[in-house]
Amino acid sequence: MKTAIASMALVGLLLGASSASAESDAIQQLAEEKQCLSCHARDDDTPRAPGFNSIAAKYAGGEMRGYLVEVVMTGGEDHWGSATMPDADERVEVSEEEAGQLVDWILSKHEE
Repeated sequence: MKTAIASMALVGLLLGASSASAESDAIQQLAEEKQCLSCHARDDDTPRAPGFNSIAAKYAGGEMRGYLVEVVMTGGEDHWGSATMPDADERVEVSEEEAGQLVDWILSKHEE
């Protein structure tokens, strides 16, 4: 009986991890489609822009989530030293829902 319960718990954990992995893969694909990865790297800073891990560390806690969603949607400057995001008319359009998904994904990097 204990073995069956342990096996069921392991299957549940694996299914949960598989679901989270699939969701992360989908958001990574969204980041590619929206050309975020043209400037940003997942792990490290680039000459053009901070990496997602650096962004997650700077904005840990999520208090600035709304601000970050706006930055993803509109671009601009003055949010990361001398690095500037292209203005909205210079890049692929990102909806508020997509921006929220991307920001949540980026902020989750701080928890990994």
